[in-house]
Amino acid sequence: MTKTGTVFVAICLASAALCLAGCFSLERAEIKNVNGEHVLASNYGWYLFHFIPLVCGNANSNAWTPWAMFRDDVTLDKTQNRFMRHAEGQEMEVEDLAYTTRESVMLEIPGMNTTLPIPYLLTYREVQLSGVLLPKDIAEKRRQRACTAVCVEAKQ
Repeated sequence: MTKTGTVFVAICLASAALCLAGCFSLERAEIKNVNGEHVLASNYGWYLFHFIPLVCGNANSNAWTPWAMFRDDVTLDKTQNRFMRHAEGQEMEVEDLAYTTRESVMLEIPGMNTTLPIPYLLTYREVQLSGVLLPKDIAEKRRQRACTAVCVEAKQ
């Protein structure tokens, strides 16, 4: 292979690695009627033999790079920690928190409909955490209404 061909292959492999690198995202949507927001925090990464982290989204909020190499940030604990720090920064309370996890042990690239029959060589893991952030006064009113409803049902 010529020097130009080697450089081209190296650039293609580096580009593919960056495209498949893990990602941490924090997506927000405004809820206008209560002055709150719906937040979705997600992180995914790639693992060798299902246990050795290769690359994942960087859960650190002031990270130098958007991904982390050879570190396992695709955990519910780290994703929830980042979610709660966002809520504290907005001075809001969290309600209706839900999570999902996804793991793929076959060589599967997200967005493609096929998998390669090579189990546990290169695996994919994803964690998503979804919740509603409400201003503290509105959250307190909702808790009082819920408590009142439970107390009325208990008396009957």
